[in-house]
Amino acid sequence: MNTLPVAFVAAAASMILGQSWKVISPVFHGKPPAFRNFLQSGGMPSAHTAAAASLALVTGLREGLDSSIFAVALVLTAVVAHDAVKVRGSINTIIKILREITPPEILEIEGDLPDTVGHSVREVAVGFILAGAVAAGCHLLLG
Repeated sequence: MNTLPVAFVAAAASMILGQSWKVISPVFHGKPPAFRNFLQSGGMPSAHTAAAASLALVTGLREGLDSSIFAVALVLTAVVAHDAVKVRGSINTIIKILREITPPEILEIEGDLPDTVGHSVREVAVGFILAGAVAAGCHLLLG
């Protein structure tokens, strides 16, 4: 029962892959890689959701879907996904409104607002898909 290291590897790999995609995805639109995106929240895919979901999936595969630790990981995943869309997603709307009503000189003094903080349902769904692929790979290769 060596679940923790495999689950940790799956979660870390999902997070790194998700954040790396945010760096290279601008290249497909004719733009340079956006290295600053590696440490930022928001955008496609939801790396936080991917990390939590892969942790839950590997735990469920290794410990059983009826285990207490899988239940804990599943609840954590639900909280992370909900927060990404509902709580942090609402912040995106507030940022858009602030940009519209705030004079540019104030924004320059206070510093730039982030482009995104939260996620759309689509971005969270892609995070779940990434989690499934990474969890399956880690379970098969490391299990």
